[in-house]
Amino acid sequence: MLILLLTLALPAIILPVYGAARKSVSRDRLSAYIAIASLLLALAETPFELFFGPHGIWYYPTSLLSFDMISFFFSITIIIVSLMAAIGSISTMETDKNSSIYYSLILFTVIGMVLVSSTTDLLFLLVSWELMTVPTFVLVALKKRDRLSSEASMKYFLAAALSAALILFGLSIAYGLTGSTSFSSIIYAFEHSSRQQLPAFLLTASLLASGFAVKMALAPFHFWLPDALQGTFPQIGALLAAGSKKAGFAAALRIFVSLLASQQFIAFGLSWQLALGIVAAVTITWGNIAALTQKKVSRMLAYSSIAQAGYITIGLAVQGTPGAAIGIVGLLLHVLFHGVMKGSAFVSIANMDDDLGLLNGLYKRAPGTALGFTISLFALAGMPPLNGFWSKLFLFIAAVQAGMSWLAAVALINSAIALAYYSYLAKRVYFEQPADTGRVQQPEKTDVLLVLAFAAIFIIATGLFPAPVLNPILSFLGL
Repeated sequence: MLILLLTLALPAIILPVYGAARKSVSRDRLSAYIAIASLLLALAETPFELFFGPHGIWYYPTSLLSFDMISFFFSITIIIVSLMAAIGSISTMETDKNSSIYYSLILFTVIGMVLVSSTTDLLFLLVSWELMTVPTFVLVALKKRDRLSSEASMKYFLAAALSAALILFGLSIAYGLTGSTSFSSIIYAFEHSSRQQLPAFLLTASLLASGFAVKMALAPFHFWLPDALQGTFPQIGALLAAGSKKAGFAAALRIFVSLLASQQFIAFGLSWQLALGIVAAVTITWGNIAALTQKKVSRMLAYSSIAQAGYITIGLAVQGTPGAAIGIVGLLLHVLFHGVMKGSAFVSIANMDDDLGLLNGLYKRAPGTALGFTISLFALAGMPPLNGFWSKLFLFIAAVQAGMSWLAAVALINSAIALAYYSYLAKRVYFEQPADTGRVQQPEKTDVLLVLAFAAIFIIATGLFPAPVLNPILSFLGL
């Protein structure tokens, strides 16, 4: 894992130096190529880390990092989404004087996300989380003269500060109770705690869950996401919506899989599964209904992203029940598939207008973008034979097996609502006449089309043949 981190860290450090030494700012693509090469190398190294690297918990002091199947899936997703964002930014950033800083910050963000998905220690989780979050503050605020960008950055900063405070408060209580910040030590101490200690442990779990919920944009902690995604570059919107939120799920999965299955929760009749199920249902419903009322594509996709976070939460809610294993399968599949789907949809905005009314007749002006955008939308809706169908199917089955058929029903109804507004967007793209009939064709950025082509092939291929992605997860879980 050290090699993987160095592959990303060295270019991230060198790029700002290169940017400062560069005399001309006209059409510089070298920064983009360095960052993309680094990400491609990291993507190739990730399977070797899983199969040939050190397994289990390692590094001194112990209990800091563990690169297992969970880390692998989240790291692969994060690196793919970051590649999509970096490649889709080539033409946008080639004349920007901050391009080297831009790509350096993307690489630092990826390092933070990989560490968050691999850590097994609360204190190291907090440090990794800040390493992931601080560069994204700057990325969101990079359009310095744009009022929306400044507002988005400020809201994002406040939300991140709230999240860090909640996690730090929970961490301090956990350390006071157990004398350790290791996940395994805290869970072991909880398993052997007395009834008098239970309220303090529950307070810790509540604070951690709330801190994670802000990062994952679960209702009612989702307030920052639509403004942040509207105010920044669409490519950074992809990185935030499809990448950084996923890292929060990795951390939550590591803690709550063990916590919800512990005998203490079962013995004391605590039903956190029900609480998480309600959070998932509210998040899915809130996100979809709010998406219906939006006038900007970026905001509609942002609220859709909140709803998708609710679907992933179903995988957490079923832990400690008979649907736990299928829930993890659905969660990991949806993390990977949604990363590509949402990344593609956001990167598409770089080739079209953000205003909903200006989408009319997009296929005549930008046929490649229209096709890639529409495939992403229907995949997000979960339509077969696209890959979003499989991940949602596993999550629905897990909810039923967990005895939460009501949650599966809510999710299914919401899928119909989502299909309605995704279809509405597709209708505007293909069946509405543009208001300005003089705009017959517009230039499409080649880098954006490349990203959309990759995403379309991935979405269709893994939809028709999910086995290469599904089998490793089933093997990991012993199914």
